[in-house]
Amino acid sequence: MKKWIIIIAVVLVGLIVIGVLYEAGYLNFKWSTLSMIFAALAGPYMYIKNKLFNTNNVDTIDDMIRKAQDGLKVDADHRAEYDEQIAQRETKISHLKEQTTEFDRQIEQLQLQAATTKKEVKEMSSDEMAAAFEQLYGNERDE
Repeated sequence: MKKWIIIIAVVLVGLIVIGVLYEAGYLNFKWSTLSMIFAALAGPYMYIKNKLFNTNNVDTIDDMIRKAQDGLKVDADHRAEYDEQIAQRETKISHLKEQTTEFDRQIEQLQLQAATTKKEVKEMSSDEMAAAFEQLYGNERDE
């Protein structure tokens, strides 16, 4: 609570000083002037802030380093797990590609066989067709 009171007091004193200097005519507020003022105030502000709210002690730094190392270990574990999953999926993909290639070869053979069969059927006489039909489906007259 004491820190906040000090910060509020510093801000109020800064605003009062700027107001007095403006009333006296020493400050002409232009963008470049404002930029210089804010840049000049940024240094002391950061110094005061770091002195009042400094949390960079050895324990917090060690905790941050430990958390970073733990994070790196977790990342390495995830990476190993994902690499294994990727390898399994690549193996599955290659197996599926082999199956696809085999199916394509079988389809080509069946298409070639179908074309050959159509050609043979066109060249058959009616007696040969009847004999082939009876051989495949049997003779319905005898049954």
